[in-house]
Amino acid sequence: MSVRMVFTATEREKLGVLVNNFCIYTTQLVCGDGSALSTRALVNLGKAKKENEDLLKRLDELARESGDESPLRLIEDLTRVPTDVAQMLTLVRRCLAAPAFIGHCMAQPTTQPQIPTDAPNQEKRLH
Repeated sequence: MSVRMVFTATEREKLGVLVNNFCIYTTQLVCGDGSALSTRALVNLGKAKKENEDLLKRLDELARESGDESPLRLIEDLTRVPTDVAQMLTLVRRCLAAPAFIGHCMAQPTTQPQIPTDAPNQEKRLH
């Protein structure tokens, strides 16, 4: 991957906020509850987009490289309200895929592992 997937402790906290707000929004969407929680989650995601644009652009690049859901694109798309069940289910899928991708990013080591010079040939590995 050409984009750096090592995140600082502060960036990991910001990623956790994204995960939390995506999950709250999705829960409210599935429950059909247009409550203040849903609105607050959208406000928080919009605020995160403004305040963490560089981090979200980095995540966007990582997501594109790996074929995952981009949190940045999803935040931008959340302004459109689904008009039918198919659109709602697609949005729910995307709202579940983005936090899964972010969780994967958060689970990465805090430093880049060094690849030993005598690394086994990938073709000879059994697992």
